[in-house]
Amino acid sequence: MLRVIHFVQNLSLDITAGAVISALFLSEIMGVTMDGAMAIGLAVAIWLIYTFDHLSDAYRTKGSATNPRHAFHQRHFKLMVALAVLVFGLGVYNLFFLPKSTLILGCVLVALSGLYFLYITFVRKHSSKELFAAFVYTAGIATAPISQLQVFTLLPMLVVGCFFLLAYANLLLIPIFEEGVDSRDGKHSIVTRLGGPTVKKLIGVLLVIGLGLNQVAFFQLQEIKPYLILLLMHLTILVILIKPEWFRKFQLYRILSDGIFFLPALMFV
Repeated sequence: MLRVIHFVQNLSLDITAGAVISALFLSEIMGVTMDGAMAIGLAVAIWLIYTFDHLSDAYRTKGSATNPRHAFHQRHFKLMVALAVLVFGLGVYNLFFLPKSTLILGCVLVALSGLYFLYITFVRKHSSKELFAAFVYTAGIATAPISQLQVFTLLPMLVVGCFFLLAYANLLLIPIFEEGVDSRDGKHSIVTRLGGPTVKKLIGVLLVIGLGLNQVAFFQLQEIKPYLILLLMHLTILVILIKPEWFRKFQLYRILSDGIFFLPALMFV
């Protein structure tokens, strides 16, 4: 079972599925409809962003990569490139089925993604990679719902803000566990630059702010289910942060930290 989970993780399918679920959650909160073409467009965009990132890391790694995802993309580099080209073609075809408003915001997302890849390509130490990646991820899941809004209110900003803080905390948490692997592969992360204790404090601050935004969003929406879902997402990250020794085996830290973006599916139960 773990082999299947790790295979899914290596292909970034868990992150892609979590992004689509999160976007559907945002759509439900905002009272708009996210159709199949929008879901496909988001899935294609997120999968390509993460796959290109992993392929780029695999290509730049000297020798055999220690990081499981980078090693996977090293072993199957040509196959993954071919698959990425096919998925990109699907994305281009899907554009013809998207509403104009979604296309316009989608172009903004493409521009942001392009800036992100220029950044990680030309800035050697990637001093703000995690922050930039969290911003692009959040923009991705928010594009379709926001493009359907007729009136923009405070509530969407609060909920999207929660997701941004969760995405950023998630991207900061994983390098804490993988500091040794990154060092052996010659990779720079925020942990190798600032140190684990500093990054842990930063995650704590993000979680406190996120919990505050969630509380304000609850007062705006007056619905308990989305409030509890977002609360559970924050608490999951907090438990992993406080008790890291519980989650090192079998890469449980990655399974759970990325898995929090499946929790919004509870909204539809």
